[in-house]
Amino acid sequence: MTDPFNNKDYEDFLNSEGIEPSKELDDKITNYVKYDMNPDMKIVFVKLLGIQTFIGILTLLLCPQFELSLTNNHDLYHYFHYTFGTYGCFAICGALFIGSGAIFASYLLKKSEVRKIRSNKSLCYLAISLIAVSLFILFGAEIYLAAALAWLIGAILGGLLMVEINGFFRDSFLSI
Repeated sequence: MTDPFNNKDYEDFLNSEGIEPSKELDDKITNYVKYDMNPDMKIVFVKLLGIQTFIGILTLLLCPQFELSLTNNHDLYHYFHYTFGTYGCFAICGALFIGSGAIFASYLLKKSEVRKIRSNKSLCYLAISLIAVSLFILFGAEIYLAAALAWLIGAILGGLLMVEINGFFRDSFLSI
């Protein structure tokens, strides 16, 4: 049985001549750490857009935004419409659509990628919201300016709020 306090290995390490890694390996590790600490915004945005697209399609099961429901179930829509009015309903639907994607992105992406999104969150969620409305139009939704503006305001605020809350939660309570 070896003595756990035996410092022979440590002394051998101190007395040994160091072997430096090759320049290629050193550069590869340095670039990996640089990217991991500061990821490329284009790549992060594409990942965020992919997550948002998947989660957005799932939210269409619940909220028939711009008459694009996959299930034609209008119960939730009618509840929001009668409770909050037409524009409140559109704002809530936008917040659910974009905010739910922001929640999932906060936990699916790496911490450095979430930090990058949080540093550019206004631009990210404005772009994603505009892309979503553009896709709704492309898929044949009848969109009126006032309804689209209410939806966009809700979507952008929902995305900003959810990414900030979940980023704070992840930073504070999870050491992932």
